[in-house]
Amino acid sequence: MRQAVTAVIRQGDKILLHQRSLESRGQPGKWENAGGEIDEGETPEVAIVREIKEELGVDFTIDKRIYEDVFKSGEDDWKVIIFGGSIVGTPEVMIPAETMAVKWFDLSELKDADLATYTRADFVKFGWIKD
Repeated sequence: MRQAVTAVIRQGDKILLHQRSLESRGQPGKWENAGGEIDEGETPEVAIVREIKEELGVDFTIDKRIYEDVFKSGEDDWKVIIFGGSIVGTPEVMIPAETMAVKWFDLSELKDADLATYTRADFVKFGWIKD
């Protein structure tokens, strides 16, 4: 099972998401929370701070560990740890081969956004999307 981390970055009624590139092997072009795979020897906490810096070019401060989940994406089984936190700086696309865009979404926009299935599932769990 592969392991990953993701960050829910919320400021007021806005959520920061990034759009996967069209070359992504899973869910290309979909909007998701930033994050990525945990490298060998890394703790989840170190991994999420590194991933946010690499993907968005900002510093991430962990406020809390929200929960862990297991899901399937393509042929891979994943365990993901979801953190809540805040950022310092202005997020931007750092790796165009992985991310096409970065955007703050109003909570009211999430239902109609083209979200990755696992991101939509998280937002339903949080009560931000009523399916």
